[in-house]
Amino acid sequence: MMLNTKFIFIADLHLSPSETVKIDMFLRFLKECSEKRNHLFILGDLFDYWVGDDDLDNPLHQRILPALRNLTYAGAKLSMMRGNRDFLISERLSELTEAHILPDPFVIDLHGKRTLLSHGDQWCTDDEEYQAIRSIVRTNQWVNDFLELPIPERHDRAQGYRQKSNAAKQTKDAEIMDVSVKTVEDAFKTYNCHRIIHGHTHRHAHHQHLIDAQIRERFVLSDWSDRGQALIFNNSDYSDQFFT
Repeated sequence: MMLNTKFIFIADLHLSPSETVKIDMFLRFLKECSEKRNHLFILGDLFDYWVGDDDLDNPLHQRILPALRNLTYAGAKLSMMRGNRDFLISERLSELTEAHILPDPFVIDLHGKRTLLSHGDQWCTDDEEYQAIRSIVRTNQWVNDFLELPIPERHDRAQGYRQKSNAAKQTKDAEIMDVSVKTVEDAFKTYNCHRIIHGHTHRHAHHQHLIDAQIRERFVLSDWSDRGQALIFNNSDYSDQFFT
């Protein structure tokens, strides 16, 4: 990677057809990121849900996918990670946008520091109910059965899943839905990394962990609800960019 690469990280936009203001904000953001030196990482949940790469006639996708392709056509790099809401994204989206689809988690060299990227939901191990559901819907059998359904039925089911998920959250303690500190610190050790960047929890923060007598950093990306947020690393400096 070029030494002067500017790394930009976002997550949890949850784009849906009804949120036109957020869509317009994201499209403007993509235009601002189109410089050749930029590398944009979208760490999951770009969409509120994704029912399959064959859903290309969707009006929302007809706006977003060409804009992503314009970004890469202009020379910027784009890497995307699946989230818990758009985990059905596959290589067809990569072909259409020239985005690199990253496994979760994924290690990069970020200006000389080994950095682990993740959506983050697999680290919410205290939420046993969520992890049980996650283990089912990520199986090949569940995915294949779902993708065989007609697209309108997939949309209906996805909206139903979202409603059930939102209702379940109302009865859970907020700390249960956050990442487990022990699980995260195990990830630091397993991947021998100095820094972790993730989303999912919507709890924008910069944490420090003392591991093996060394300070390790963990950056949590914000969701795009009231405002947009991007974490930017430019050489050895980093900053948060907020916009409406």
